[in-house]
Amino acid sequence: MTRIIILLGPLLLAACATPALPGGFEEEQSWFDARVEEGASADEAPATIPDKLPSISAEQLRQSAADVLEARDAVSADERATREPGSDTEAYAEEARQRAEPPNPID
Repeated sequence: MTRIIILLGPLLLAACATPALPGGFEEEQSWFDARVEEGASADEAPATIPDKLPSISAEQLRQSAADVLEARDAVSADERATREPGSDTEAYAEEARQRAEPPNPID
């Protein structure tokens, strides 16, 4: 009996905690119902879901990407201007070699 309660308890809790779809199931399927009413076959999938089409043009997307790249370049330039000059690669490598040398053997 204890095993049944242990096994079914989480299942019941999960079933009770499942959230409902926002706006309800009927609103989520409205695009499908509209296609069927227009005479489209229920077996064929649409090329895109009409409710999910982007509302901005390709030119707006390109402009937005250009704005993001400009902002990235400005932030990178500011960071490079304020960064302390670091040691060059060779100096860092030499320091790493010195730290990595094994200790002298104990006789």
